[in-house]
Amino acid sequence: METRFYQARDLDIERIARDVEAIFHAQGYQAQRIGNREQMIVQIRKGGDLEALIGMQAAQTITLRSAPGGIVAAIGAGQWIDKAAIGVMGLFLWPLFLTAGAGVLRQASLESQIVSTLDSIILQHRSDVHIGPVPPHMQGYTQPHPQSQPAPQQAPHGKLECSNCHAENDYDDFYCSQCGKPLAVRQQHCPQCHAAVKADAAFCTKCGTTLPASKK
Repeated sequence: METRFYQARDLDIERIARDVEAIFHAQGYQAQRIGNREQMIVQIRKGGDLEALIGMQAAQTITLRSAPGGIVAAIGAGQWIDKAAIGVMGLFLWPLFLTAGAGVLRQASLESQIVSTLDSIILQHRSDVHIGPVPPHMQGYTQPHPQSQPAPQQAPHGKLECSNCHAENDYDDFYCSQCGKPLAVRQQHCPQCHAAVKADAAFCTKCGTTLPASKK
């Protein structure tokens, strides 16, 4: 995958994507674009259904994302068919298997052509644009944005001080080992996922684990 950072203000992502699509349409490629002013995706391919079947179809995907001070672009091979299935067929039809390799070479050639075309289009839009690698702090713009996962809560541990005689007790004790007084009420946690649970709960509301009966 090729990545670029186009550093310039007021670059119009939608217009750039439209220009890329138009240029490759004029060259006989199939092209489509989707997205908005914050992110555009342009897909380009050449070849009909027969070429797609035997792995000769070159396909590329361009992702343009708005970033602080410019645009981050990522260009890489696209998947228009399931080539894993072609790989299985190639065990029996070796000529088809060889053409899949030729398709990879065509994809590499198309990627280089797209990068050059994209550079030219953006330079036409803003002649003062600075073209360079994506800065380290912007690498996230070249990757998908999965939903963030909450950090797992840690199981409680340590000692619990008795408010009556100030003796130290284990955290999971309910009564003081020295004076027998009830220890301070504290938050209970699920032994499986460590989520906070009510003291009288029979099941964890987060993972469904059966909770141990409270000590009386």
